[in-house]
Amino acid sequence: MATIELPIEGMTCEHCVRSVTDALTHVPGVKSATVSLSDRKAVIESSDGTPTRGQLAAAVAKAGYHVPAATLAPAVAGDGEGRSSASAAGEKELVLNIDGMTCASCIARVETALAAVPGVRSARANLATNQAAVEFEPSRRANVAALVEAVKRAGYSASLAAASEKAGADRSARELSKWRKSLDWAIGLLIPIIILHFLQATGPAAAWIQFVCATALQFFVGWPFLIGALRRARYFTTNMDTLVMIGTLAAYGSGVYSLFMAHEHGEQQMYLMDAGIILTFITLGKFLESQAKGRASAAIRKLLDLAPSLANVERQGQIVTIPPSQVAIGETMVVRPGEKVPLDAEVLTGQSSLDESWLTGESIPADKGPGQRILAGTINGQGALTARVVHTVGETALAQVVLLVRHAQESKTEIQRLADRVVAWFVPVVLVVAGFTLLAWGLFANDWWTGLSATVAVLVVACPCALGLATPTAILVASGRGAELGILIKEAHALELAGRVTTVVLDKTGTVTLGKPQLTRFLLVSGVSEEELLATAASVEQLSQHPLAKPIVAAARERGLALKSVDNLEIVPGQGIRATNNGDVLLVGNERLLAAQGVDWSSHQTQIEALRAEGQAPLLVAWGTRYLGLVAVADVVAPHSREGVDRLKALGVKVLLLSGDHRAIAERVAREVGITEVNAEVLPGEKQEVIARLRSSGEVVAMVGDGINDAPALAAADLGIAIGSGSDIAIEAADIVISGNDLRAVARSIKLARATLRTIQQNLAWAFVYNVLLIPIAAGVLVPWSGFRLPAIAAAAAMAASSVSVVANSLLLRWRKLN
Repeated sequence: MATIELPIEGMTCEHCVRSVTDALTHVPGVKSATVSLSDRKAVIESSDGTPTRGQLAAAVAKAGYHVPAATLAPAVAGDGEGRSSASAAGEKELVLNIDGMTCASCIARVETALAAVPGVRSARANLATNQAAVEFEPSRRANVAALVEAVKRAGYSASLAAASEKAGADRSARELSKWRKSLDWAIGLLIPIIILHFLQATGPAAAWIQFVCATALQFFVGWPFLIGALRRARYFTTNMDTLVMIGTLAAYGSGVYSLFMAHEHGEQQMYLMDAGIILTFITLGKFLESQAKGRASAAIRKLLDLAPSLANVERQGQIVTIPPSQVAIGETMVVRPGEKVPLDAEVLTGQSSLDESWLTGESIPADKGPGQRILAGTINGQGALTARVVHTVGETALAQVVLLVRHAQESKTEIQRLADRVVAWFVPVVLVVAGFTLLAWGLFANDWWTGLSATVAVLVVACPCALGLATPTAILVASGRGAELGILIKEAHALELAGRVTTVVLDKTGTVTLGKPQLTRFLLVSGVSEEELLATAASVEQLSQHPLAKPIVAAARERGLALKSVDNLEIVPGQGIRATNNGDVLLVGNERLLAAQGVDWSSHQTQIEALRAEGQAPLLVAWGTRYLGLVAVADVVAPHSREGVDRLKALGVKVLLLSGDHRAIAERVAREVGITEVNAEVLPGEKQEVIARLRSSGEVVAMVGDGINDAPALAAADLGIAIGSGSDIAIEAADIVISGNDLRAVARSIKLARATLRTIQQNLAWAFVYNVLLIPIAAGVLVPWSGFRLPAIAAAAAMAASSVSVVANSLLLRWRKLN
């Protein structure tokens, strides 16, 4: 046996771990494979000498991930080099603005160029945002200059994204303004050409006016495409710019020849108007595309706008107003009535109600007082607060939400990876098809002018913009829409999985229920009021730290009841609490506690047994030897859990309850919310086994939980969904995080995922079918049968329409009904 250790790049979640593990275990000779997400490495046990590291790396690559080439020299687990390569301690990420990306082929080239820089773990380029996210290790941190140079060598330009979180919005606005100006110039220059063409104006003056306008349009309006194509040519690569410039330059050159020379020889003409209209249509398409992309990123801009630009901070006895980025942890902020909270903080003084709807979706303001946490972006009510800062500007809950949304927008689905591999060969193939079109018309039909027009049409209609935008725009809109609804999607693949879910497994405590005991029922004896019973119980319980004491005391205070002072408090293990008031004994506990004091509770014996059978905790109350009645406490079902389960069932999803609690309690909760299949009294490790059995039976399983004990099950499921009020460990193990405690959001996330998958499939189908059908039509395959040939102008209009239609289709997700 031999042990091989490989660093793995590109893994972002537990699904990635499973994919890499499956890929490695199917390699001949592999006995076992253990993949670690935290260490970004795989440890493979294999037969001596087989397989090779290269074979393992190839399997990883086929699964959509990457093994650095520098680590493919033979090494075994435990050697210094292997461990250093796989180390993931202190992983960081930076974002680059990329200029020059125009289509799907650009994405692959930028990612490849960045990934080749030493120290880079992975790179994700996004055409919808014109940015690239680069992950690296601090021990081998890639120099920003090296990253910029790598992008430049690939034929693009890059710069480090500005520290300001609003840079992305500013960048979209600048891009839109640039294309608006180009479109204005294109229309202004095209109008005289069209007028002179249709007036059939002749003479040197008319010819020169057309020539000057067409030349300005070609080399001024078309400059971004021209410079992009030249950069690609310099590094022997191609993209959409290459197709646009070859096509428009061919049309422009032919138009100039026709204008000044063709009529002298009686030759067929190609008009400058054609070249101008082609470039104007393409510019119009880029403008509309940029405008739509700006709308698609509206959700993240709304999140960014939640944080105020200034904070009021106490320094040396004075209030100073400074940017939140200059505030340190531990400093004291002052939040005045009506102001937005600039940073996460803990209230020191004051009482107020805060609007937290951006995070929880709850429209009712939450009361805040000393010791309670307030979050950046929430809106203060009528009271003034002073609060101690607990998180800096980049670590607030709002910043983490924005980070999750951006990460989801940058990540890729499996279907997009397939599209990227196809597009990598697309532009070169189109150039070959265009060349063949020209030769076929010229050599076999002896019609070079028609061949040239058909070649231009092929080049223009084949631009793969729509392919590059098909997936990222849908993910951009869906992740933003999810964030607005309190559904935080960690990566695009989570949407892909959520759309295929067939079974949802729900944890009970804190997921289906509130996770906090609530007062549920009073049982009184004759002559005793609810107020007397509750005040007596709360008087005893007010000094207790037991979880069951809190709802009793809280209920008494809500009713404004006067609590009696008690002393000689004694906690009797397994029975309850004994205390005294002016010499009288007060009791709150079970039957054994009251029996020891000689109290008769038998009038409620049947009800007590029934309450326990339902999973409720009856607390019997007595004053001296007088039995007053009982209060029942239980973890109650959350307000929207029943509706959430009903919505899941309406989607055709099977729902199971999985709990470590007693079966009677779990079955009671299941009945209340309409779940028929229950797994109770299950240990944390056994939860993982239940998930594994469901997956092995062919189910696509989503696990929904909130606690530390749910983390293994969340990781084991196809899709992990964490309730955002739960533990950090559960949230870390999940693929989707739901803020607040509302099971309806689980159904919303599945519905959103299904709608997103349909949109992506529609976009890709349209983009592929559009190219597959129109390229041969543009080349003239229908001419022998119908005489129809797609004019170059129509090809340009169709190309622009394809990109706009893909983005517009994605934007429909913003208005998709999810309730």
